[in-house]
Amino acid sequence: MRNAILVLLKGCGAMLARSRLVYASQIFANHVPHHCSKSTAVNNEVNTQTSVSSSSDDYDSCLPFSKIPEPRGLPWFGRWLEYKLDYSKVHRRDLILKKLQAEYGDIVKETIAGRHIVHLFHPDYIKQVYDSEGKYPMVPPILESVEMYRRSNDLTPGLGNSNGEVWYKLRAAVQYILLRPKKAMDFLPGQNKVAADFMNRLDGLIAENGEVPDLNRWIARWGLESAANNCFDIRMNYFETKEGLELSNRIINANSDVFDLATKLYFSLPIYRIFQTPSLKKLFDQEDFINEEACKNLDTALERYTKAVEDGTLAEDRFLFLTHMLQSEHVSDKDLRTIILSILTDTLSTTSQILLNNLYNLANNQKEQEKAADEARSLLTSSGELTSAAFNSSIYLRACIKESFRLHPVGLDILRLSPCNLAIGGYQVPEGTYLCLNNYVHSLDPAIIPKAESYIPERWLRDSDWDKINPYLLTPFSLGTRMCVGRRFAEQELLLMLAKILTSYRLEWHYGKMHQRFRMLLIPDQEVKVKFIRRDG
Repeated sequence: MRNAILVLLKGCGAMLARSRLVYASQIFANHVPHHCSKSTAVNNEVNTQTSVSSSSDDYDSCLPFSKIPEPRGLPWFGRWLEYKLDYSKVHRRDLILKKLQAEYGDIVKETIAGRHIVHLFHPDYIKQVYDSEGKYPMVPPILESVEMYRRSNDLTPGLGNSNGEVWYKLRAAVQYILLRPKKAMDFLPGQNKVAADFMNRLDGLIAENGEVPDLNRWIARWGLESAANNCFDIRMNYFETKEGLELSNRIINANSDVFDLATKLYFSLPIYRIFQTPSLKKLFDQEDFINEEACKNLDTALERYTKAVEDGTLAEDRFLFLTHMLQSEHVSDKDLRTIILSILTDTLSTTSQILLNNLYNLANNQKEQEKAADEARSLLTSSGELTSAAFNSSIYLRACIKESFRLHPVGLDILRLSPCNLAIGGYQVPEGTYLCLNNYVHSLDPAIIPKAESYIPERWLRDSDWDKINPYLLTPFSLGTRMCVGRRFAEQELLLMLAKILTSYRLEWHYGKMHQRFRMLLIPDQEVKVKFIRRDG
């Protein structure tokens, strides 16, 4: 183990002095194909795509890929020029997808600068893709430009950008500690401490009008602090000290720039795959900063870990994440750096945004908020902590989180590469096709979800009077072996933070409807100005 730690320490230092060569190979060229045992299909009339049956089609009898409905555009360029001339359409991509489904149906092809995308909107089509996957579900890079950065800077691509046997072995090693309930619960004491410290900080941030100026950023600092504590077993003081505030600001800004630039590159001509364009260079610069900070913290954590091992003072509840990663034969030093980098940035891009969305929805629905607050009071101990038993017994708060996911998702779609030739909706979808599983559109469709625009957590309760919801309608963490490995951590931190806030404050909202802005993922399009009103007692 000593040698492994030394290699990691040296590896981080070497990485900071690396040369940055632009990775320009084709992003899908090396995927390992999985052949379905048989052609699978969901039959549907070509011009009537609202009803879906379960009868089988033969792939060869379906209409060819070229006949899949799609909006008009120039050959190869597709809709690139449309987005180029009006970039606001990118920011409201949720509306664009709704329009695509309304005009063309539940299977739609979209071309953007040579990238052919097939959007699947119906939950039965989405189920078909999941059901056809084998041992190694194939995905395109979540953020192609970030994958390019990692490959050109001696980092492994990470779980979200890997496929085949490489992905499978790394996934098995990581999910042991991140997804297994008992293992994830070992991190709950540290998460409780971070949450308690943040609540103390929050109390002093509330202005006379009850609002917290720059709440979005403060929530991001909480998420970053908790993620860093999970990874390094070190408190970074991102929301407490002047130095911590300044550093967290830089990290948050850099991560925000990465997503803005990644979105710009995604909807641009793919020149950046060959030459380092100004946008790609800026993205690499911001990734450099985040990466250097993560490596610096990893160095410090490894030094403390090494000393504890040598002194024989390593307690069982310390350095849980590092201990497991260092002992796993399938996690290299490069893998560890990438995994930590992903955990930190994913927290900013997902967990923090999800908490903001939940606060907004609860503030706008007082009756449901009080039900959630009642449960929250029953979950926390007298000292305000969440135990593993209480987490597992939560029912209504979980339903609130699900309903918030439905109304305000973080991702518009789940990405896949078709594992084999599929017959979907009467069309041929060849192996390796770029698929977007867009369940967001139908999650707001009143024909599928009663009172779709209303916030009703009860619809997710097992014993409710609401009709059973198609399980493929809402899959924010994906499904199967490609399910997000950070799901358990995210759920623990979200439920903990919501419980603590609701037991201390009643929430109100006095502004117009909040929308979301697309930048590969979705974020609130405004400052979340929730009013915090201290509860009696």
